[in-house]
Amino acid sequence: MPTYSGFTDPGSTTATALNTATYIGGSLTSTSNTFQDSLNSSNDSSDFYKFTLSSSSIVNINLDGLGVGSDANLVLRNSAGSPITNSSTTGNVSETIRTSLTNSPSNTYYVQVYLTSGSANTTYTLSLSAETIQESGKLDNSTAQANTNNDIGTFSNSGSYTATDYVGSIGAVIDGDDYYKFTLSTSGTVNINLTNLTGNADLQLRNSSNSILQPTSTQLGTAPESINSVLAPGTYYIRVFPYSAVTNYNLGFSFTADAPDIAGNTLANAKSVTLNSTPITYSDLVNQGDTKDYYRFDLTSDALVDIKFTSLSADANLQLLNQGNSTLQSSNQTGLALDSIRLSLNSGTYYVLVTPGTTTTANYTLSLSATPIGTDQAPNGYTSAKNIGTLNNSQSFNEFVGNIDTDDYYKFNLNNNSQFNLNLSGLIDNADVQLLNSSGNAIQTFNQTGNTPEVVSTVLNAGTYYIRIFTLGLANTFYNLNVNASPQTKLLQVNPTGSSDPDNFTALSSTLYFTANDGTTGVQLWKSDGNTNTRLSNITGFNPSNLIVFNNKLYFTATDSTFGTELWESNGTSVTRVSDINSGSGNSNPGNLTIAGNQLFFSAIDSSNTRKLWVYNGTNLRLVDVNPGFATTNAVNSPSTFTTAFNNRLFFTAKNNSQVWSTDGTVAGTQVISTGGVTNSYARSLTVVGSNLYFTASDGTTGQEVWKYQSGTTASLVKDITPGNNGFAPTYLTAVGNTLYFVTDSDNDFNLELWKSDGTANGTLPINPNGDSPNIGFGSIYLTALGNTLYFVANDPDTGVELWSTDGTNANTVVVKDIWTGSNNSIPTSLVNFNGTLAFAASDGTNRELWFSDGTAINTRKVSNIYSTGIANPSKLTAVGTRLFFSATDGANGTELYVI
Repeated sequence: MPTYSGFTDPGSTTATALNTATYIGGSLTSTSNTFQDSLNSSNDSSDFYKFTLSSSSIVNINLDGLGVGSDANLVLRNSAGSPITNSSTTGNVSETIRTSLTNSPSNTYYVQVYLTSGSANTTYTLSLSAETIQESGKLDNSTAQANTNNDIGTFSNSGSYTATDYVGSIGAVIDGDDYYKFTLSTSGTVNINLTNLTGNADLQLRNSSNSILQPTSTQLGTAPESINSVLAPGTYYIRVFPYSAVTNYNLGFSFTADAPDIAGNTLANAKSVTLNSTPITYSDLVNQGDTKDYYRFDLTSDALVDIKFTSLSADANLQLLNQGNSTLQSSNQTGLALDSIRLSLNSGTYYVLVTPGTTTTANYTLSLSATPIGTDQAPNGYTSAKNIGTLNNSQSFNEFVGNIDTDDYYKFNLNNNSQFNLNLSGLIDNADVQLLNSSGNAIQTFNQTGNTPEVVSTVLNAGTYYIRIFTLGLANTFYNLNVNASPQTKLLQVNPTGSSDPDNFTALSSTLYFTANDGTTGVQLWKSDGNTNTRLSNITGFNPSNLIVFNNKLYFTATDSTFGTELWESNGTSVTRVSDINSGSGNSNPGNLTIAGNQLFFSAIDSSNTRKLWVYNGTNLRLVDVNPGFATTNAVNSPSTFTTAFNNRLFFTAKNNSQVWSTDGTVAGTQVISTGGVTNSYARSLTVVGSNLYFTASDGTTGQEVWKYQSGTTASLVKDITPGNNGFAPTYLTAVGNTLYFVTDSDNDFNLELWKSDGTANGTLPINPNGDSPNIGFGSIYLTALGNTLYFVANDPDTGVELWSTDGTNANTVVVKDIWTGSNNSIPTSLVNFNGTLAFAASDGTNRELWFSDGTAINTRKVSNIYSTGIANPSKLTAVGTRLFFSATDGANGTELYVI
């Protein structure tokens, strides 16, 4: 491939364009010629290249070798300099133009390479080539034209044909279809091949009525196309057509005649065929001189057999016979209606019989398949039903019911009164569902018609149940069965006369710790195992808060009249004060309780009325005196300091949240993390994602943006998203795997956008365009990770404020379900991962209750009915083992503790 460089810089207009003929010796050829040059935004942002064609051609233009941070595009122009087409992919990826051009009236063309606005300077490599279009010039764009201009002949025994031609749907030379006519005087096998493609072209075989015969060939790209088909005598057409492409091609055709009559005329000489799950087809004919066509197949195991005509020229009928020549099933549709037989069969030998329906010769294409039916996993009676055990989470089964296996039974148990859900889908024929009690008696029957899925949603008491899947008549179908049960909500009342207002939910092992007011002792520390609530404290004015688990104990802040507000602990039975930092009855007001490594960090106010950093290892409490003014907020208030654990160290903001600090619990091991070298970065939202710590901060130039820290004492700016020294900081920093998601306003238009980042500038991208949902108004809120999926709440004009999900791609950023249909707002809140299921609160127009979702609309369902006509307002959702605790109200008992 010739390469040219070091030439005089191409001009920036057609008049000053570099003439490629000077280097390659004339017009473009099929040999690719490469020109290497550079662009810069200050004085050379556009280069023009001139080329000519010696004939109508397929032109290939490729631009690559672009530098990091650059973005250059291509424009193809005619002799007048007017654009013909362009390639403008964002970033430094390659640009490509492939189109067809003529060499008249002027065979002069121009290629423009230019930098986009804001692009970095770059070198580039431009490659040019032209492939002469091998257009035959025949009028062959329809079957009618092929009859006159492109008849490749009549074939009786065997023969072949080759041709070279062109099809294209792009550019100046348009030839959307090439048709070739051929006639078979006997039945046989046709092989058609399309090779030497330089663009995507596809291949069809059509009958004399111009109907498409299967199979068609639609390989991707320049892969060769081929059709192999058994055909009856008659006239046919080959269609070659481009798929948004231009290409020359070589067509190869060959015909091999079959012996007369493919199928045998008696059982003894029936054509033997081998069936599997992929349909095979045979083309033959029946008439008054050939009234019976027999096909034989053998099954080595049970199978669902599907036999059908896919095309008919006249009426013909089907029969399925057993080895003794007895009819198992027949199909006798009239006219051109396509007969079909679907039946489940045991292993054995069987025959298909094709007969004419009238005196007219019937050319037919017969499709046969046999899909193996696996070993029956679900027995046919409830006494021997498949036991799927205690039903908690979702379970799925793939099975079959039909004429050889009419019933499938499943047994399950419920430990609690539960919401039971069943979905029977994947049906190709009718199947129904019955729900039976422990005695095998039907409770409910669900019998949608046809292959409509059966859906069951009902409340069941604790006990044993059976599911029956069954068919009637000759219905045969595979199916997908999905069942799940959600325990009903249970009230765990603390205050019998009012609202206990449970709060500060914290899981320790299989126990929930929380604070609540029983109406007598005030706000105290409580625990619950899901059945019984136990009060752990009875101290006047105790008011515990800031609960956290450390070393298998519960730590929290609380107040007594002697020592003020200090750090406390509980072993699950009693409570004990840990500290008296502000001696006597003074309040140290511990805050920011954070575990890093094997230490508990918190901030507290000492007797000097200064908030400082403290650390506790389970035995000893000590001061980490980073700076006397580490937090200079009003000492009597809780600090707004941001803290998190990363690499077994505590990261926190100090000095009025102006800087990020890191400590191992010692003064010597405490350091400042530089954010652009400024002392007032106003860092916040410290978030760990994989091996990176992200936070928002300002370096005084780029404004509030996302920063990344990995090690050492310096953080780096991820990307300057919002222009200028903006004051709005990105929010809702959330880790999903190794991806950071956040919400920001990139252009100060007050439409907040959802973004994702892999920690690099190029990998920091918006999800959906600005102004498109969910990037409208307040944007995305309540970001919550579950596996590799981000769930969040956002507004859309059509669906209102609803639950959304994304995998990081625009295509898969969708509303999970329009819970309160239309433009009404369901306003999901309290999103939490409950053992792989998303739990949240939402309103559906009837009430506001607890919902579960697996990310699909069909499995996004309401699982509570605490306040049937009002707002139960579930909140503080907290997973504790296999239980989900939350607060809610039933309209009668105030706000209380619930569990499901």
